[in-house]
Amino acid sequence: MKSFSSLIFLIVLIASGFCDDTTTTVKPTETTTTSVQTTTVTDTTTLSTTSQQPDTTTTVTTTTNPTTTSSTEPPTTTTVKPTTTTLPDTTTSPRPTTVPPVTTTKSPEPPVPVEGSWNVTEGNLTCIRADLKVRFRISVKDHVEYIVLSPNATSNGNCKLSDTLQELQLEESDYKLSMIFEKDSNNVYLKNVTFSYTLPDNEGTVNNDTKLFTVKIGNSYMCDSTNDVNFKNVTMEVFRIHIQAFGNVGNKDFGTAEECEADNKVNDMVPIAVGIALLVLVVVVLVAYFVGRRRSRQKGYQSV
Repeated sequence: MKSFSSLIFLIVLIASGFCDDTTTTVKPTETTTTSVQTTTVTDTTTLSTTSQQPDTTTTVTTTTNPTTTSSTEPPTTTTVKPTTTTLPDTTTSPRPTTVPPVTTTKSPEPPVPVEGSWNVTEGNLTCIRADLKVRFRISVKDHVEYIVLSPNATSNGNCKLSDTLQELQLEESDYKLSMIFEKDSNNVYLKNVTFSYTLPDNEGTVNNDTKLFTVKIGNSYMCDSTNDVNFKNVTMEVFRIHIQAFGNVGNKDFGTAEECEADNKVNDMVPIAVGIALLVLVVVVLVAYFVGRRRSRQKGYQSV
């Protein structure tokens, strides 16, 4: 019985030991450090009984979790003041400059040609007659040169170049002008003009094969208006011309003149001007007539 009681007592002790075996967990607490510390506390209890019992060890473990403490420090702001460097004033006022006056040099006026008269005569036949007032305008590089047809130019020609061709040549030291006339069944015209020239810085030969100055056989061509005959780089400026080729034996003067179209336009203005003047005169006469008649009637009424 006593042994049974001892056994019960032992069982109760053992049970009490298990009941007292507890594990304490310490909740994490806030610390002011960011390091992790783990503390382990071990309590060892040895129970001695009359009989040898196994050792009972009670272990209490305390775990401290890391706590992060936010420490907000005020930001430090550094203000850098701008540095202003004042440069020395290096502005220099411009000195007044004197602009030289612009001198305009007028180009010399082109020479004015003088009219000359030439003819080609063989025996008692004067086949060609020419009264010419001509100037040649020559374009040379960047300027213009002029050659006037001199009234003293030497004339040569040929009345029998062929049955249908006659030639007049005018020549001076710096130029040579050749004019070939041709006729068909009804008309005579200038078939070809060739001009050769020599200048201090240029020379050349140009020609024109355009049919010019056409008239009926036996008539002469006349033009008092300026007209141009164009070559490559030369312009023959004709101020006045009166020519005739294929003249008949015994004719001592030009045949009937056929005027150029430009002269005809000028001549058309003459009758128009005369007509306008006559019309104005008629109107003036009519106005004077009616005014005089009205005044005479007024005087007649007053006498009665």
